Amino acid sequence: MDTKSQLKTRYTFLDYIYWNLFAAIPFITAFIAIFKSSIIWAAGYILIFLALFLIVEYRFFCSHCPHYCQDGYTTKCLFIWGVPKFFKARPFPLTILDKFLVILGFLIIILFPIYWLFSQPLLLIIYLLSWTVFGLTLKRYECNRCIYFHCPANSVPKDLRDQYRKI
Repeated sequence: MDTKSQLKTRYTFLDYIYWNLFAAIPFITAFIAIFKSSIIWAAGYILIFLALFLIVEYRFFCSHCPHYCQDGYTTKCLFIWGVPKFFKARPFPLTILDKFLVILGFLIIILFPIYWLFSQPLLLIIYLLSWTVFGLTLKRYECNRCIYFHCPANSVPKDLRDQYRKI
């Protein structure tokens, strides 16, 4: 089997739909928990999520990704589709600042709703399980064939990376 067929060099719109529906489970669970207490905080959660994901993560993580650096004016990856490339492509490894901001952004996204979820144990269980299954599934089915070799979660074997770089 050739290297290109083993690695995911392009995503389809169906990939985007699938992974975003999967990621919607913990997000909607958190939103419901927050909304039951406060519509304002629920709206704030959406705004915080969008700001962190579409500004911080997009700038400090996505702009390094080969899928972002591909031709075209919009991003076409498994989590972002059709969003204009506002930031300059940076096809080099993540800096320490990039890694710090990306991790901080994800921690805020994941931990922000915990306060509201603790008052609703069933939603908390669904939330924690859905994040766990999402993360494990992503790691198992995407990270081992992703061309974003600088991503800390990338698990493509070194020999396959080397073969891909020669193509």
